[in-house]
Amino acid sequence: MASPAKFRIDVAIHDLLMNSTPTPPRPAAAKGMGLPDPVFPRFPELLGDPGPDTPPERRKWGAKKLARTARGWLAPYIRSRVFPGDFHPITSYLFLEYKCNLDCWYCWAFDNKIRGMTEDVARRSIDWLHDRGCRVLGLMGGEPLLRPQFAHKVLYYAARKGFWVYVGTNGRLLRPEVTDRLGDAGVAVFNFALDLWDLNPACPRRWFLCDRTSSTSCASSTCTTTWFSLT
Repeated sequence: MASPAKFRIDVAIHDLLMNSTPTPPRPAAAKGMGLPDPVFPRFPELLGDPGPDTPPERRKWGAKKLARTARGWLAPYIRSRVFPGDFHPITSYLFLEYKCNLDCWYCWAFDNKIRGMTEDVARRSIDWLHDRGCRVLGLMGGEPLLRPQFAHKVLYYAARKGFWVYVGTNGRLLRPEVTDRLGDAGVAVFNFALDLWDLNPACPRRWFLCDRTSSTSCASSTCTTTWFSLT
């Protein structure tokens, strides 16, 4: 009878975490690059649109949305299969923050001292990914909306360069004015990370936004799609 594993993660990853050098890698030298100030509103006619009273039974995908999704997902995949070389990123993630506003018992991100991403790093990362054919970008954390103005800048710049951008968030900081600005800038999806449907004081990431029947509704009339995922 085989004995149980000493740890639940891959052996190579375990060795890397336990035996890595105590000296952290040196950050790349800053080049003083910033992000342009977003234009808002770009679509003023949508800000006063309350949207449908009830979520539609079926989503309608027009030619514009289909083309946008194809540019983000299909084109990079085809490029990765056709062009030579081993490095053709399809999906990439920018960790804007390593801090979070929620204190989940299983996560280390609450109230730490790690600084968030700078405009210089964000712009250079987006440019570098764009030059290598990547067109899907996830804004992650921690909680990526701790600095909503910074998230707005990053999303606006990436969307203007043709990225299909989604935001992974716990939703607690997604106020209407923040949603409108991110939607106007070109966000494709808000991905709400939740632990359970029902209210439970022990789980900060509990279902609190709306009922289950609203899981396909859009949080703002200016964003394209919203989904909720249980983690």
